Amino acid sequence: MNKLHALEAYCLVCEKQNFAAAARELGISAAMVGKYIKQLEEELGCLLVMRNTRKVSITEAGDDYYKQISPILKKLHSVDQAMSEYNQEPRGRLSISTSIELGSQYFSGLIANYRRLYPQVFLDFHLSNDPLDLLDNKIDLVFRIAPELPDSSYIVQSIAKTKLALWASDSYIEKNGLPENMESLKKHQLLFFNHSIRGDHWLFQDKEEIKKIKLPWAWQSNNGRLLNEAAAEGQGVIQAPFYSVKSYVDSGQLTEILPKFTIKPLTIFALYPHRCELSLKVKTFIDVAKSYFEQHHSEQF
Repeated sequence: MNKLHALEAYCLVCEKQNFAAAARELGISAAMVGKYIKQLEEELGCLLVMRNTRKVSITEAGDDYYKQISPILKKLHSVDQAMSEYNQEPRGRLSISTSIELGSQYFSGLIANYRRLYPQVFLDFHLSNDPLDLLDNKIDLVFRIAPELPDSSYIVQSIAKTKLALWASDSYIEKNGLPENMESLKKHQLLFFNHSIRGDHWLFQDKEEIKKIKLPWAWQSNNGRLLNEAAAEGQGVIQAPFYSVKSYVDSGQLTEILPKFTIKPLTIFALYPHRCELSLKVKTFIDVAKSYFEQHHSEQF
């Protein structure tokens, strides 16, 4: 018995409830389908299918067997498909989401690199700071920043490292003084980035522990660039990843404060649903992203 062919025939019979329909899809005779199922029943020692001249009925054991076998066959077919793609160029639509700040500041060069290598892939980018459900929004790949992403419902890969720190301008520090600890920080003008996956609090590294602290915010926004500009103008203190404020730091407009509470490393993750595990489009974009950030932002990002 060809076990794989027998399993394929059995699953089709379960799905179509008809020997002839299963046989047509497989390109074999209905008698051969019946022979495969009989061989499976003999090997397993139980009845899988009850059939007569009018209809097919799946037994309780048969239904349980189908539920166990069907995902394995689908996985095997997807692996075969993915392996065949290695000799092909990735093509089709690739839907990607990332935060507004990360995407607008750093992804233009990455996109250019990817399109030079894989021009047959149509990139569809969504920039948003709101958490997205990859399945509901039909997103293939998401880039997010966090100390850790424990959600096991997606496949996660580390792309690059940055740090999460507090920033203020020299003019603000000269006027308001430099906070020395968490308690004194409460007396300052704190500008909060909302719509964040971190929730309604800031994160601080305290020895080996990451603490979540809610503080009295002066005002808030869901746009990191607006908060960066406000902090650079001396309006208050922000907490932001280094990549988000790098240009302001390089120009001397922002300075890191309370560095002993800085979270480093903060990881930039690529997340994708299990349905995209073997997608050549997803795999190649992640590979290009890793290479791009290593080449252009490896020293300080």
